[in-house]
Amino acid sequence: MSDPPGTGAPAVGETLLPTGDTVRRLPESGAVSVDPGEGRDGTRFTTVRLGDRSYVLPSDVHGSVSAAEGAAGAYELTEGAPAPLPSADRGCGEGREACHSLTVHHTGPDGETTDEAASMVFGLDEQLVEFGADAAEVRFDLPEGRYMLVTDITDFDDPDADWHRLVRTLLVLDGDTELRMDATTTRPVGTVLGDPRAEAVLVEVGVGNRTGAVPVSVSLRGDDFSGLYTAGVEPDEGTQGGTEGLTSFVASTWAHPNTDGSYLGSPSTYHLLDTIEGSFPTGYDRTVEPEDLASVTAEHLSQTPGNGATKAIFGTAPGVDHTATLFLPHALPSSTTHLLEPGDAEWSSAFGENRENEAGRVEDVTALGSVARSYEAGHQYEERWNAAVVGPMFLWSEHAVRTGNELWFGMPMYSDQDMHQGGSRTDSASIRLYQDGGLVAESETGHLSAELLPGTSELRLESRTSRPSVSDLSTRVEAAWTVASTEPGAEPQRLPLWVVRYQPEVDEWNSAHARGVLRLPLSVDSQPGSAAGTVEELTIESSTDDGRTWEPARVVPHGTGAYTAIIRLPRHGAEYLSLRAGLTDSDGNSLEQTIERALRLAG
Repeated sequence: MSDPPGTGAPAVGETLLPTGDTVRRLPESGAVSVDPGEGRDGTRFTTVRLGDRSYVLPSDVHGSVSAAEGAAGAYELTEGAPAPLPSADRGCGEGREACHSLTVHHTGPDGETTDEAASMVFGLDEQLVEFGADAAEVRFDLPEGRYMLVTDITDFDDPDADWHRLVRTLLVLDGDTELRMDATTTRPVGTVLGDPRAEAVLVEVGVGNRTGAVPVSVSLRGDDFSGLYTAGVEPDEGTQGGTEGLTSFVASTWAHPNTDGSYLGSPSTYHLLDTIEGSFPTGYDRTVEPEDLASVTAEHLSQTPGNGATKAIFGTAPGVDHTATLFLPHALPSSTTHLLEPGDAEWSSAFGENRENEAGRVEDVTALGSVARSYEAGHQYEERWNAAVVGPMFLWSEHAVRTGNELWFGMPMYSDQDMHQGGSRTDSASIRLYQDGGLVAESETGHLSAELLPGTSELRLESRTSRPSVSDLSTRVEAAWTVASTEPGAEPQRLPLWVVRYQPEVDEWNSAHARGVLRLPLSVDSQPGSAAGTVEELTIESSTDDGRTWEPARVVPHGTGAYTAIIRLPRHGAEYLSLRAGLTDSDGNSLEQTIERALRLAG
């Protein structure tokens, strides 16, 4: 999902490659999901992270990529478009540095020389990469230094062909060098899962090298383990500590197929992530039973009847920044069980409620994300997604920060009840910043940057969004904060903003069942790390006619930050409940917050 205007969403950047494949990328973590284009099932993809840049190479173009053709075959995700790769040609052999030749010979699985091969060389001392393909031997002219060499031997035009990946994790190039990358040394990669109904839907084998100044990670992604072979080629002898900072991994996602081959409604999914320290594996064989994993039962509620959903689960581990993932379909409402690799692996999720647009394409209309956490083997956990009331939420301490006279603001306006940061497509959205009553800056995106006048002043931030064409819940979400701000010293100043969050009991359709009186639990939160005062006044008002009239509620405190609002409801005819909150703290900071159609009402 591209970042919709004004949402503050945990945006999933979506790129359509010239090959027809769709790449989704979470910009904060760099985690990547690739959906093969129509008729391209079985296509394998190499993903590369070189320093702060990320690339995807589909297998059918990977085999023909050379250094001069990098823009044609390696699609850079940082900018969402094909881009030239940083090549050793920039200065090598021009007197700026010592250069040496690296000649790589390719041997096929039959022991014969083959030109069905491609080699990639990645710089560990400076950010560069060279490709050579479709040749029995390839020659690279490279600056003196340290490299990682990756070779693939396969028929790149046949998605069913065996794939042999060989990795020399460290190559110290201090003179002209010749190497042979030999597919006969590879061994099969596979995992046996103790659930005969589940099948692998995504497999990834990767390696990350952090031994040099430039971190490099390379992985190979496919639909399953069939025909996948690997070999680790020993690094140079005498390189002390050459494998320190090196982590390889084998990851896989599993689900239950339907009779039509889809995975909609899979009662369980499996997510495995095994790491290997210090080397790249020569073959891999593992057996995993469900009881070896952590079990997470996930409830997926519906915001809008008729919409579906997709959900992706991302894995990380020490030495592994992220693994590839797959957005699997879910009906709404629904329940599924995720079985996750326990221990040091950490897992986060991205959830999107979706619908078919006018062009007939399915698009996310809301997006929710969770923070990464680890799980214990054999333990059972529960989680819930998409529960109302959907509105503003603090997730970290960087939502409104003043650094000198620079101010940055971004608020997720459509987060769910269970602390999943969220955004939505909107019909209208705006952010306005006032300083001492004068408009300083405005934005129609999900964030705002502004230059403030120096000194102490009163700031007012207004974030207003509406989405009646998107959902019949939280159709209008608005918040306005008034705070005193002093020009900070060396440390950034986090503005003392507040939000009110509601935690009603709701059913799977996000309806609250109440007659006459609704007891509505709620909490008040200040931005983490800010110097907010204590709550001096909190008011809650409700409306059952979409904000035309408002009735005050009685607010009962229950300890620090927790309250219950006692709301009187009409006996008949009320379909939705809108909520309006006002808060003032002991330092004079204030909040005005409105959520129209916050809840469905079911008598």
